[in-house]
Amino acid sequence: MAEKTTAVITGMPGNATRNTSQLSDTIAKIIDREEKIDREIDRLVDLRSEIYERVQQVEDRDARRVLYLRYMNYHSWAEIASKMKLGLRQIYRLHGEGLKNISPM
Repeated sequence: MAEKTTAVITGMPGNATRNTSQLSDTIAKIIDREEKIDREIDRLVDLRSEIYERVQQVEDRDARRVLYLRYMNYHSWAEIASKMKLGLRQIYRLHGEGLKNISPM
């Protein structure tokens, strides 16, 4: 509605303030949604930082790399296996070991 730009032409004079409350309601809704999105983005950025810190605490270098590639770079299991030149079973094992070494959030 805020983007509607079509004009209606009639012979009758119109009321200039006819839809102002409707427009202001629409703008208020847009602002509320933007604020909600901003809060969610902030929450997700904080969560990503916390995940990064937890992954960095894992002592085993290979397990830490698997966790980093999976949760920070969003790689698939096959991509991780290819990058690390290991089989999928080994990647799953390293992932499990890495998760055991992370304290609960």
